[in-house]
Amino acid sequence: MVVHHGWRIASSFGDPSDEAARTRESVGLADVSWVSKFHLQGTGLKSPPDLRPEASSWLLARRQFLLTCEPPETIGVRRRLQQLQNGDAASPADIYVTDVTSAYTQLMLAGPRSREVLSKLTSLNPSEGAMGNLTCAQASLAHVHAIVLRDDLPGIPAFHLLVGREYGESVWESILHAGREFQITPFGLEAQTLLQK
Repeated sequence: MVVHHGWRIASSFGDPSDEAARTRESVGLADVSWVSKFHLQGTGLKSPPDLRPEASSWLLARRQFLLTCEPPETIGVRRRLQQLQNGDAASPADIYVTDVTSAYTQLMLAGPRSREVLSKLTSLNPSEGAMGNLTCAQASLAHVHAIVLRDDLPGIPAFHLLVGREYGESVWESILHAGREFQITPFGLEAQTLLQK
């Protein structure tokens, strides 16, 4: 275990190279709850806030978005969100921002068999045609409400699964159970770094 941006997470479950290789070959599961998350809503949101490359914007509903970013980018993203809220001096924008980083467990299910594992846990269609890279959906997952973000790693599909923190452990166990036939591999931070290359 290591401390990563203030979060205590697994550095590895075994050999990081083996974890990365198994994920590339079949499917792996990681806890990435340390990713910063902001919920935005309000009539001032006429279009998705463009904060790339610092943050990704995900449409949840009409005039409602989730922003995700790496922790080092959080201060800059907060500053830009404040500018959005301020609008011009005469009329501040009707935008409400809530930091929901600690509200959600965020799990990453990655690898060529990730769609098959996901299909066993939800009625959501995770196929390439229905849910391509950089798309977002909401559905019941392992009997709890989840936000599903498709954000691929280099060369392999990856789904980020956000559930209420109180359900994190049970959803983790449900995913491992569903992925058993595909030899699902839990992987830690070191393997995540390898998979980004």
